[in-house]
Amino acid sequence: MATLSLLLTLLAGGVAALALCSALVVRFKSPKPRPRHDSENYSLCIDEKHERQRLGSLWDEARVDLSIIVPAYNEEERLPVLLNDIREYVAHRRETGGLSYELIIMDDGSKDRTSEVALEFARIHGICELRVVKHVVNRGKGGAVTQGILSATGRHILFCDADG
Repeated sequence: MATLSLLLTLLAGGVAALALCSALVVRFKSPKPRPRHDSENYSLCIDEKHERQRLGSLWDEARVDLSIIVPAYNEEERLPVLLNDIREYVAHRRETGGLSYELIIMDDGSKDRTSEVALEFARIHGICELRVVKHVVNRGKGGAVTQGILSATGRHILFCDADG
């Protein structure tokens, strides 16, 4: 009986050591998000001053109920459809109980007018909550989503593709 107890103790210790080693490998070998270029620390919006605004941080205290992140690469044609859907959803939520939000368009190095189309839509519809972050280089969808989430200041975070 003592031998069985000793074997179980050794087995448990081995499993714990293996779990610790696995956690350390994941922690130190996982890729880190690429650092931002200086210009990527700011967003464009339709405020009165037309100035770039410093991005918030996921680690800051929440300023809004919901952050909506939209990764976008060459989406000038599809983006207005999505923005209209979001505008209607938010208007309905505000009528039925209030909702504060921010809408972050992560322009992932687009070659078309994605950023301009988003800002133009915001101007036409008076959406002051819309911000555009322009990546200098294309980071891919994962990079755009990651950077968008890291910039979010909402209590809840949602991301959706520009094509719905």
